[in-house]
Amino acid sequence: QYTPFFQNYALTEFNAGNQNWGISKAENGRLYVANDKGLVEFDGLKWDFYQLPNKTIMRSVLAFKDVIYTGSYEEFGYWKKNIKGKLFYTSLSNFKDKRVSLDEEFWQIFHHNGAILFRSFSNLYSYKNGEINRIKPKSTILSCSVIDDEIYVSTVRDGIFILENDSLKPFLNDSTLYNAKVVSIAKYQNKI
Repeated sequence: QYTPFFQNYALTEFNAGNQNWGISKAENGRLYVANDKGLVEFDGLKWDFYQLPNKTIMRSVLAFKDVIYTGSYEEFGYWKKNIKGKLFYTSLSNFKDKRVSLDEEFWQIFHHNGAILFRSFSNLYSYKNGEINRIKPKSTILSCSVIDDEIYVSTVRDGIFILENDSLKPFLNDSTLYNAKVVSIAKYQNKI
């Protein structure tokens, strides 16, 4: 029986906080970890640590092509390498259409149809071609699931929606879903 190799690292080895909230692997093999103290980068030999300017807990991370997207408390943006090979942060949170809801934390980031999507419990933000669009459902967003190139958005009181062109179209709204906590959607026997 094959047993995969596991390597445990002490907190002193990667010099960050003791809580990791998300992980993403880049095309070049580097690992990026959303940590309660900031962003952790591991190249297989050494650890690098980067803090956000506001030093908030990082909740989500997505390595996509040569960009690292992160979400934290009232902040989301991306990291790119500078000439010296160190990551430099650019905030996307200061767009002109200010959020209605303060106190947002960004728990999920994913790529879909050329856009990067950042999910909080209040809103879904689409970043495409240098522009940010806010998608606001009527109730709390619990999760987003990508199935067969469709995005399913689960809400607490209003059912499940499909994201189409930065708007939410009803998919399933049944009284049994009222106050149900749908945290993930999957395909089963070719049905959703």
